[in-house]
Amino acid sequence: MVIEKIVNTLNKIGSKFGSARDLVEAIEEFGLFSGKAFNKEGWGLDYTADIPVPYAYAEQGWVWPEFGAFTKDGIWYCCLGYGVHSLILGFDERNGELVHIEPDESPSNRCWAAASFEGRVDEVLNLLGIIWFPSKIPKEKEDLKIEMPIIE
Repeated sequence: MVIEKIVNTLNKIGSKFGSARDLVEAIEEFGLFSGKAFNKEGWGLDYTADIPVPYAYAEQGWVWPEFGAFTKDGIWYCCLGYGVHSLILGFDERNGELVHIEPDESPSNRCWAAASFEGRVDEVLNLLGIIWFPSKIPKEKEDLKIEMPIIE
């Protein structure tokens, strides 16, 4: 039930972030994994990888996808987006509810319609048909944000 709910949410977001389809495959293979899931001629999982920040990566933006995810305080954190734009999500492990939405703040010509953090959160909520979200606009935005590493 929990995984099904998370997969359904990711599939809806897949219209904006195609990497969601790859993440769904990794979840279907490993469940809500902690570590690095990667696909090089089949999915593999490095559960020993230290993942301080969730990430999504693919060579040339589409080949050999890789996801870093982890659980903290009962929330499973993952990331979508293989390029400049990203979306960190957090799901409650008990019920699959989306409880954290953190879009990137990079200037956008195609991915995001909104320029602001709050506007981008609203875009995600609109994709999901959610009209109310707790802590949608954090009082101290920096309190919720997870620092993204630069992947070269």
